Formats: sequence, C-alpha cells, structure tokens
Amino acid sequence: MNPVDRFSYLLHLAIAEKLRQDGRRVIAVAIKNLDRWLSSGRFENGAELAYLEWRNILENSTTDEIIRLIKQQTDEGQRLRSSTPFTGILTKIERERIWSECAEVRLV
Repeated sequence: MNPVDRFSYLLHLAIAEKLRQDGRRVIAVAIKNLDRWLSSGRFENGAELAYLEWRNILENSTTDEIIRLIKQQTDEGQRLRSSTPFTGILTKIERERIWSECAEVRLV
C-alpha cells in the first residue's frame, strides 16, 4: 500500500470507530457534506457520480455495512475512500497522530 493510501486507510479506521460510537451523527455530517458539495455544481474527475454513490450508500446501508465498506483493503475500498464524505469527523489532533504514525512507518 502506498503512503497516501495507507494514510487514507488509517484515517478511515479511525472514522469507523467514530461510526461505532455515534453512527447517526457521523452519517448526518457526511450527508450534510455531500449535500453541500452536490449543490455547489462544481465537480472534477467524476466527483458528482462518486458523491451520488456515497449518498446512496449512506441512505441505504447500515452502520456496520458502511464500516465494512470503508475498511475494505481492496480496490473498491480504496476507490470509496478516495471520495470520502467523512470530512470533519476527525479532529486535527487525530489526523496529525495518524500522519505521524504513517511517517514513522516510512522512516523504518
């Protein structure tokens, strides 16, 4: 796994934990993000389709199913993580801790 994909994967592991703790709030934030992005009308590289796909996933999947999707170590999981609607779920400190962990692995 390349460093960027590893960072994204580790972020999503932390997001999965937040989903376990308070799935309703996390999903509400993600849907609000998607609504804002979709209403902007500005999309690059097929982003609109990705946002619509995520909207469908969030509206029609259980929390456990969403967790399984974002934790998949497959091309599909990576593709979904690359258009994540979970912006704003992790704090700056949580993101920096994960970034430091990735940097440490790279130095070894």
